[in-house]
Amino acid sequence: MAEEETSEEQDAESAEAAVAAAAKKKKLMMLGGMVLVLLLVAGGGTVFALKFFGNKPAAEQAAATDEKHEEKAGEHDEAGKESSKVSIYDALDPAFLANFMVAGRQHYLQISLTVLARDEAGIAALHTHMPLVRNRIVMLLSGEVYDNLQTDAGRVELQKKLLDAIREILNKETGKPGIEQVFFTNFVMQ
Repeated sequence: MAEEETSEEQDAESAEAAVAAAAKKKKLMMLGGMVLVLLLVAGGGTVFALKFFGNKPAAEQAAATDEKHEEKAGEHDEAGKESSKVSIYDALDPAFLANFMVAGRQHYLQISLTVLARDEAGIAALHTHMPLVRNRIVMLLSGEVYDNLQTDAGRVELQKKLLDAIREILNKETGKPGIEQVFFTNFVMQ
């Protein structure tokens, strides 16, 4: 009889262990399912956000911006004057580098430039004639006096020279100056 009770106890314990294992397995399956659903929702949300808010190619974005600006340019304000077009900025990458010999020591100038135009045609012309523009800028930088570039007046004068050089090239090639301003976005002298 003691053997029957021991056997029944063992059967009861193994049944409880089986039920506990099944419950644990069920919890793990549910947890895994929830994690999978969360990953799918997060992935879907990310894909949606990237498509909806994502970066369009620069040309596509500029074309969309240009269309919006053309619509606004055609509208008249209360005074009856046309609204001016919105600024379009374009970075001239990569940065420009020039070296100078000053008192027997080597010095460097690295500048990053961004231009301002009011229409996409000016930016497109700039990209079309970029080899001419980059060549002129490099030649202009190499002809500068290092000490002059250390002053505000010298940097302003360089900025004016760069604008004039770019506008001269674009005016010669396209008949329009195309660019309104040149900005230094990085100016490092060493």
